[in-house]
Amino acid sequence: MFRKLPSFHGLAAFEAVARYQSFAKAAEELCVTQSAVSHRIKTLEQQFGARFFVRNRNSVTLTAQGTFFLGAVIESLSTLESACSRLSGTRKVVKLSVGPAFARNWLVERLSSFYRLHGDVDLEVSAIKLAQTSKLGSLKTGEADVSIRYGTQADWPGFQCIELMRSEVFPVCSPGYKATIGGISSPKDLLRATLLRLPRQPWKPWFRAAGLSCEEPHQGPLFSDAALMLDAAAQRQGVALARSALVEHDLATGRLVRLFDVSIPTEFAYHAICQPAAARREEVASFIDWLVTSAQQNTSEM
Repeated sequence: MFRKLPSFHGLAAFEAVARYQSFAKAAEELCVTQSAVSHRIKTLEQQFGARFFVRNRNSVTLTAQGTFFLGAVIESLSTLESACSRLSGTRKVVKLSVGPAFARNWLVERLSSFYRLHGDVDLEVSAIKLAQTSKLGSLKTGEADVSIRYGTQADWPGFQCIELMRSEVFPVCSPGYKATIGGISSPKDLLRATLLRLPRQPWKPWFRAAGLSCEEPHQGPLFSDAALMLDAAAQRQGVALARSALVEHDLATGRLVRLFDVSIPTEFAYHAICQPAAARREEVASFIDWLVTSAQQNTSEM
């Protein structure tokens, strides 16, 4: 199926001549004679019945056909080079451990900007819900270079810990659930709603800010993970107290709606955590710098 493809030597010679606009400089780079380069170009032109270069006395310029072909050759050689680098292990890799809620709702949609800036770095993302006591394990064993976690700096003793962003929390639900219980127009209406719960995110501080004298709810679905709780809210199962960083996309798409303007800050924040030795690696430092910049931009837009 590849019988119509030219030789790799011919393509390399074509790309080098086009880049240098010189047969002599292309020959020097390829470590062959100038006549060998000329022969490879001639063979290439004969194969396609095309003329790729206009040869002047002191320069070489591409024809229209040559310009068209050059784009395809550069793209193909770049793809091949990238694959070879990955297979040979020469590409830089940053291994990231992150909670599934933060990964899905904040991180993933922003990663394209990191790749545009650092095309030579591959991220290996592990988005797994871990117990609080296990969140440092992957860093200690080297399974992760960087971990993004929700907590306080006191939770990560002995590690380099950089605060990325703080969140506010406020109630959200699906448009369908809001209609199901006859509408929710004031905080008091939450007293007849099913309140979805998360262990480290109590409702009582928000009740107080909203002017309600209510105790912490002791019934209703209890979730170990914020992503699961938000999914349950989207499926009309109740009202969730959501972190602002985790519901941007859901609010923008209408999957969830914010119920009131009342919000409260949390005592916790999202942090980038790593071993000091890992932070000295260029690719790890670049990724953390990108995280900090992206988080600052996100804060300024909120």
